[in-house]
Amino acid sequence: MDTIQLKALALHASGSNCAQSAYCAFSEEIGFDFTEAHRSATCLGAGFGRRQLVCGAVSGGALAIGAALGNDSGADLETKERCYGIVSDFVATLEAEFGAVDCRALLGVDITTEAGRAQVKERGLGDSVCNRIIARSVELVEGILADAKG
Repeated sequence: MDTIQLKALALHASGSNCAQSAYCAFSEEIGFDFTEAHRSATCLGAGFGRRQLVCGAVSGGALAIGAALGNDSGADLETKERCYGIVSDFVATLEAEFGAVDCRALLGVDITTEAGRAQVKERGLGDSVCNRIIARSVELVEGILADAKG
């Protein structure tokens, strides 16, 4: 496991949500402000505000791709379309590997309830599910960024 993956997993272990962990681990590599990024990604945790929609590790990975490869203005449609395609492929890869990209399906537990959140802890799903997806998301983003650099 490489440094960025370890950084992402350390962030998760320290209490950062999956989106914050996957996104903010790239702050030095891409060159964005860690604190602002961490704050911005707060709302994406647990599948968008604990709605269990798109997995935070997927959202965080997409944010990192956008931070590195996104367009600087709405007029740059070519860059936007290229970024859309890259993110689409990124999401499709994770979906193929994990069977889903939504938090509810990945965890198999309803975390909108206290009982569901307790199950996550009791069953160690943060380690066995979330950490695997965070690590893989970061690994894929690293490959995408390396390919983009040439």
